[in-house]
Amino acid sequence: MRSVRRIPSELATRIVNIPTRIAARGLLDLEVSGTENIPKRGPVVVAANHLSHLDPPLVMNAVGRLVRFIAVDELFGNHLAFDVVTGFFGAIPTDRDGVPLRALEEAVVHLRRDGTVGVFPEGRRVEYWGETEPKRGAAWLAWMGGAPVLPVAIHGTERTLGPANRGIHRTAVRIWIGEPLAWDDFADREDPLGSMTDAWSAFVDSKLGPWWPRVRSSR
Repeated sequence: MRSVRRIPSELATRIVNIPTRIAARGLLDLEVSGTENIPKRGPVVVAANHLSHLDPPLVMNAVGRLVRFIAVDELFGNHLAFDVVTGFFGAIPTDRDGVPLRALEEAVVHLRRDGTVGVFPEGRRVEYWGETEPKRGAAWLAWMGGAPVLPVAIHGTERTLGPANRGIHRTAVRIWIGEPLAWDDFADREDPLGSMTDAWSAFVDSKLGPWWPRVRSSR
């Protein structure tokens, strides 16, 4: 597993976000709602559904903070541009098949330093919301890192750089940011990690259900 050599400052991230925002506005009909729910300071686990390679930069741009995304190690080494961009933003490589102990440790350390970690609970890009059962990694990181989970729902990116639509196409993209899910609200549940994951899933389903109505809203 590769280690991340460099983590940019929040200021550098904001500067880079400017051309990203301009490019997104030019390529996409982009609308973001719920930015008032983003914590101004302190550790945060950003958890979003995953439909496209565009999701990480769009989520980071919407959140307005440096988000260190946990990325599958097998993606690295295939495209120079991908390696440069993900390396600059401090992506945390993880092995999809094994237990990602080093990646989780690095993510927890970053959270305990009031950082922001990005997770896609589905574990991979999917063609539609509900295709795969979400994993509990975001809730676990919230517990270990003393951070809330910020739920994010994305619709529209599946039409460009997605598993089925691999080309770049102009499309409408909507991003919804929900109220943070505090670990303390789930600590007394019989299954805290599962309950927190269900709460994240319910938020995403409340936004994406109209497009994929057959998807269940809870396990």
